[in-house]
Amino acid sequence: MTIKLIATDLDATFLRVDKSFDRQAYQVMVDLAKKKNVTFVVATGNHPDKVAKYFAGANQDFTLIANNGAEVVEQGEIMKTYPIDTAAFQPIVETVLANRDRVSMGLVFTGVTQAFMLKEMAALGYGDRKAQQYFKDLRIVDSLSEINEPILKMTVDLPDFERPFMEAVNNRQLPIHVTTSGYGAVDLVNPAVNKGVALKDLGDQLGILPEEMAAFGDGLNDLEMLQLVGHPFVMPNADPELFTYGFEEAVADSNNDGVLKTILADIL
Repeated sequence: MTIKLIATDLDATFLRVDKSFDRQAYQVMVDLAKKKNVTFVVATGNHPDKVAKYFAGANQDFTLIANNGAEVVEQGEIMKTYPIDTAAFQPIVETVLANRDRVSMGLVFTGVTQAFMLKEMAALGYGDRKAQQYFKDLRIVDSLSEINEPILKMTVDLPDFERPFMEAVNNRQLPIHVTTSGYGAVDLVNPAVNKGVALKDLGDQLGILPEEMAAFGDGLNDLEMLQLVGHPFVMPNADPELFTYGFEEAVADSNNDGVLKTILADIL
């Protein structure tokens, strides 16, 4: 198996439920990857600051695909962003409000330097404070006109209502790509963007073919990435729909460091 790049999702894939991971095994993997000239990529729906906190005190020399592919970061420097067309903002707000009884966290707009939330969205809930924990410098605003930087991702939490909401968004035929990482979270990004697109662009830049890549994921927001690479691995705890694609299964689930165990046993 000739693999030159390994990409992994974080939540419920690389990270345990408490957001920890086997740091000793991780450093062994980092050293082996460097020795064999294998690029390690973190591909997540999280923003860069949140990822940095997860890896605090550990090696962070990896390439980061953040916000479900809307942002690519290398050595702390933003290499590429894929902003959302502002024409999609108001229709998405309207769609969220039409489903207000299902919302646990109102719509959050994630920019490069900060996040924004309308007061009417804050009134729908913070997802048990998830909005303030997951998003950088969350700013509450009265209107969309106060959003003063490009938005890379919109996020809303609708537990057990992700699919109907996604269908409602798709029916509006907006310039938006809608996906879910599960657990109630729905992300909306530029329609030309997903983790697979960002990974393909990165591979082109590095001279690495998709068939020379491996990837790990657990949610539908990982699907395009898993379909792109030559060696896709799905977590045992993954969304049931991912098992219908015939992807190989990691040797253990996320709570048992399945990504690291699979990499060290079968890839490096």
